[in-house]
Amino acid sequence: MTGWRGLVRLAWRRDRIMIGVVLVSIWLLSYYSAVAVPTLYSSSDQLVAANAAANASTGVVAMYGHIYDTASVGGVAANKVAMLDFLTMAFLVIAIVRRHTRGEEESGRFELLGATPVGRLAPLGAATILAVVTAVVSGLVTIPAVIAGGWPVGGSVLFGLAQTGVGLSFVALTSVAVQLSSSYRVCGAWIFGALGVTFVLRMIGDVSWDRAAGVVTWLSPLGWAQQVRYYDGDRAWPLLLPLALFAVALPVAAWLQSRRDLGAGLLPDRLGPPTGRIGTPLGLAWRLQRSGFVGWLITYVILGALFGAIVDTIGGLMSGPASEMLRKLGGVGTFNDIYLTLIGVIAAFGATAFGIGAVMRLRTEESSGHLETVLATRVTRLRFFASHALIAFVGSTVLMAVLGLVMAAAHRTGSSGYWREASPAFAHLPAVWVMVAVALVAVAWLPRLDWLGWAILAGVVLLGELGPLMGLPSWVQKVSPFAHTPKIPVEAMSWTPELVLTAVAVALVVAAAVGFRERGIPVT
Repeated sequence: MTGWRGLVRLAWRRDRIMIGVVLVSIWLLSYYSAVAVPTLYSSSDQLVAANAAANASTGVVAMYGHIYDTASVGGVAANKVAMLDFLTMAFLVIAIVRRHTRGEEESGRFELLGATPVGRLAPLGAATILAVVTAVVSGLVTIPAVIAGGWPVGGSVLFGLAQTGVGLSFVALTSVAVQLSSSYRVCGAWIFGALGVTFVLRMIGDVSWDRAAGVVTWLSPLGWAQQVRYYDGDRAWPLLLPLALFAVALPVAAWLQSRRDLGAGLLPDRLGPPTGRIGTPLGLAWRLQRSGFVGWLITYVILGALFGAIVDTIGGLMSGPASEMLRKLGGVGTFNDIYLTLIGVIAAFGATAFGIGAVMRLRTEESSGHLETVLATRVTRLRFFASHALIAFVGSTVLMAVLGLVMAAAHRTGSSGYWREASPAFAHLPAVWVMVAVALVAVAWLPRLDWLGWAILAGVVLLGELGPLMGLPSWVQKVSPFAHTPKIPVEAMSWTPELVLTAVAVALVVAAAVGFRERGIPVT
């Protein structure tokens, strides 16, 4: 572990903005969710009715969990914000550990560190320490945030500790995945696949909470966190499970690291075909990004089916004040229409995240040195740029289309037309394109600030989710391109903002193409 302190400082220096933005988002979301509950349900009878309706909906239970005490002050609101916090925390610690271990190893920086007085386990130790500190700070600050929002102290303490437990669990799992995989991308497939499996196990356990199959929830770190039952029985002993996993997995990861070669994984890559089959830049871009797109596509199909299944039950979760609160968040019309408009925006945020990730692959190819090799052939800069940009735009469009169509099909009701329920997903596409184009501009003109695409997305999400609750001026909220798209299905379709946003996206793409063609390559 010699030299770990310097590596921790370096990792913090590189990730401080990302960590800060994500943690502040978690704290604000938790606080304003707690503040909103008294507004959503003006009496205890309404709260009990909403929690009972949530338990009666298989889709709601699958997404957020079962409520054991329907009189719980947090209830479905606490379950929802908890699941969002848990998933955000898991993504954050996975990014920290993977970037500062496998990512640094793949880039060749670990070979340079090996020529200095730095111990072999120091990089893994430094990444783990930063991720653990992040998880602990997040949980500890969440506690006073939700207490200040009005939730009980005992449940709030358990809520924050459960969030930290999820972080510790995925720090441990990622540290092992780093040793098993032979590349940054394969490591991501392993650990994000594990995250998906843990979510599915928790989902099966929650849906089957009163049957024998409910035991599978104890196989999931997300299930452990929910079994703490903050505001819903308050029991602390499940918090020992993530500590046990961390205590076992981290020494295993250190032992595996000491026995593998630098740059290699304990599980070798599958051998490719003896002859190459990729003949175009677009084919190469698709080969690099297809596994990630397939994962996103499967996720959107599942979410579309779940969202569509609970359309008819959403009205039971809302009192009159609850509907008013959701209208402040951008929903309009009847209960079902409020739900459809909000789902359209949330799905658009996810599709934007895929598009920005696809754009960042272009930057990764440059910083890793692969772009220079490709440009040594007859491939031009613009062809290479266009290939990854096309994947970003087409991929995000397909995701939105699939979610809307699957959600409308899963509803299976004659009360409204099929296209009427699918259309909210399509209405936000121009805003998604603008956000992806902004990320392209950052990569083309400010390559060392390529994270700006993610930072702007985080700001837009905060404006969309918390702006109305915080009472921000309307002109501030309209900075987001999603504030200008029509609220389908109840508002009449307005083509003017759609065409303006599309024109803005086209102009930004042109500007990005010019910048990428003219600037120096590579910028590392």
